Amino acid sequence: MLRSCIIGTGRIASSLEKDPLRPAGCTHAGAYHAHDGVQLIAGADTLPAALEEFGADWGIANEHLYSDYRHLLARERIDIASICAYAPQRLEMAQAALEAGAKGLWLEKALGCSIAEGEAIQAALQRHQATAVVDYPRRARAPFRKIKDLIETEVYGRLQSVTCHMTHQLIHTGTHAFDVLRYWCGEAVSVSGKLENGYGTEDLIKDQGGRATIEFSNGTVAFVSAYRKKYYIFQFDLIFDQARILIGNDIAKVYRPAASKLYSGFKELFEEPEYHWGATYPRDMLPELLHSMRTGEPPLYSVANAIEALRIALAIFASDAAGGKALAPFSVDPQLRIESH
Repeated sequence: MLRSCIIGTGRIASSLEKDPLRPAGCTHAGAYHAHDGVQLIAGADTLPAALEEFGADWGIANEHLYSDYRHLLARERIDIASICAYAPQRLEMAQAALEAGAKGLWLEKALGCSIAEGEAIQAALQRHQATAVVDYPRRARAPFRKIKDLIETEVYGRLQSVTCHMTHQLIHTGTHAFDVLRYWCGEAVSVSGKLENGYGTEDLIKDQGGRATIEFSNGTVAFVSAYRKKYYIFQFDLIFDQARILIGNDIAKVYRPAASKLYSGFKELFEEPEYHWGATYPRDMLPELLHSMRTGEPPLYSVANAIEALRIALAIFASDAAGGKALAPFSVDPQLRIESH
């Protein structure tokens, strides 16, 4: 039986499990609880109320609940550590867990606040011969996988463009979108953007919304709108030569051309009913982490992929600082640090 802990016992770590609209196992604690090969033995959080609730929800005794994660790692024997605290602490917590003997990490997003931090996590994993998954799950879901196949086989012709609508925060939320776009379209080769509040001149620049245009290696152009709104949205609008697809948290629809009902000799788009999306990837986060620990195979939800999603987000900030100039993501200073919560 593998022994796991959670550092940062809040919403995605535990309390979201109580949301009646969410499926069982939607949190780190829920996934551990449902797996018969992993035992959740300890948790750490700086907020006493969150820690108390976590212990009560998962039957963890007070002696295994810690206000300081360093004390947890010093006193408990851990095989897997979930790092669910905020991104500014991701690197130091990941390094500490690996130094304490963990061989698997389940990391929340964003991976860090800079490319340098992400690469330091990757180096630490290699140094300790460990592995990690980062919580960008959409590349495993059936519709997103089907769309990747449609793009590569050009069943509907060329993918001309993608418009992504989301609510605020280009790093915290945006890296989810950028991971999906890379999965579909390959590497980003050019990024230009404008921040909602401007880059600013203060020493500590924080995550925020904005807009961006991203060109990918397969020729696709993506347009991103990530402004603050009074509602939540996370959707992609894909325009092909012969189809349109709307996909997101709350929608999955395919539209195909057919004879117009308004104009003779014209075709317009109509929804294709009961579209078959195919199969979901067989392993979600925890099983994929365990598979990688056992086999040494790189996980689908890899740190390498998370670094590149973060690189695109940081390129938007760098572009805004350069007056909206289009930049190659690999030209971005790896030390550029944007705090994301």
